[in-house]
Amino acid sequence: MSAAQEVQIKRLPAMAPLLLRAALPRRRRATDFPDVRLSLPSLRCSPRQVRRYARACGFSDTGDTLPASYLHTLAFRLQMQLMLRKDFPVAPMGSVHLSNTIIQHRPIRLDETLKLDCELAGHEESDRGIEFAFRCRAYANGECVWEDDSRYLSRRASKGGKKTPKKHAEPHRYSQQLPLPIGAVTARRYALASGDFNPIHLTNLSAKLLGFRKMVVHGMWSKAACIAKLSGGENRGPLRCEVEFKTPVFLPADTVLHYETEGDATVFELRDARSGRPHLLGRLA
Repeated sequence: MSAAQEVQIKRLPAMAPLLLRAALPRRRRATDFPDVRLSLPSLRCSPRQVRRYARACGFSDTGDTLPASYLHTLAFRLQMQLMLRKDFPVAPMGSVHLSNTIIQHRPIRLDETLKLDCELAGHEESDRGIEFAFRCRAYANGECVWEDDSRYLSRRASKGGKKTPKKHAEPHRYSQQLPLPIGAVTARRYALASGDFNPIHLTNLSAKLLGFRKMVVHGMWSKAACIAKLSGGENRGPLRCEVEFKTPVFLPADTVLHYETEGDATVFELRDARSGRPHLLGRLA
């Protein structure tokens, strides 16, 4: 396989124009995914924005290091820019976030200058549509300090592809629980902190216009909030956190974080308090 073509950008793209472009209808003629890596050679995080993000997700806002999930809010802009290319065969609007894995190799200071890369990490056809993944990496002085892998689904009629197994296992009984009520204002606070003003997260009316019965909270807020709860709000050192997103969280919501220790890791689920329906499943080590 040939090396990806690297395209350097001078600055981080703003989310508002990306979302406006994503909302415009466009016929996509491409059938193959582009082999391109977007690279931002020099990135400095805004301490003000990091603190806003920390408060929105439940992390401490007094430290001098980044919450492990913060850089995803910036890497997502590179993902969006790739999806908006003319030669990208699926549209960003309507794509569903299936899973996310973050690996932080060491604490990242607020004042560090980083290099941020994003590229496609694979794609395949399933019975649900087209599944594709992005791999994002952050470097400090040539050292990889942070990794992020996200998998998405673009639903469409499929003639074949792998079958997605249906699981009907009994819910696992965890040894510990924490209540996690989520108000509608949570999604708007996270939108301000992350720059992701997708209308499905802002009001019930705007969410209904896009096919949702009510507004939903961002999936990556749910992941960040779980990490914050399980780590006591501290921006800790090396960690790996994997989650699978299962069902949307319609707001306002009463959810419960179920968790327990498994070896050197914590396994967890965020569930609806009333029905027990899982919103996400994860593992933090």
